[in-house]
Amino acid sequence: MAAAPDGIVLSMEAKDIMTANPVVVIEGETLWRASEKMLANHFGGMPVVDDSGKYLGVLEMDDLLPRPENIPGSTDVIALQLFDRWVDDHSIHDFEDIYKEMRVEEVMRTEVPKLRPEDSLRVILDKLIENAYRRMPVVDEDDRLLGIITRGDLLMLLTGRK
Repeated sequence: MAAAPDGIVLSMEAKDIMTANPVVVIEGETLWRASEKMLANHFGGMPVVDDSGKYLGVLEMDDLLPRPENIPGSTDVIALQLFDRWVDDHSIHDFEDIYKEMRVEEVMRTEVPKLRPEDSLRVILDKLIENAYRRMPVVDEDDRLLGIITRGDLLMLLTGRK
């Protein structure tokens, strides 16, 4: 195996870097349950799978937080928008109801590219960093989730902590 001057093995593959059997959100779970899992594990996002373990998408914490948006036609008033619903001070308590009703598949990201276990470090870097993704799934030929690679995994690799 060729090693870079800083000790990184250039021939490393996704299977060498990934976190195997990651904590997941199951299709059909509520945003409330997904939020609990993210907070309990200190994660900024999690892969979403079906009951058989097939990868479906990624749920990012950003997807769960309200977005400040200008109310159309007004430059003085800022409101929050959550899942295309306007939220004001009077309805802020409705968040809990929304989170307990809405399912993860309604807001998860499905456009995230997938990695294969044999993908090289170069492929991983190209896909993860150039596309500005925070985490990418590693899947088998049947799209079953095997692991996840995050930017943090790459930083740990680069600093010799992994």
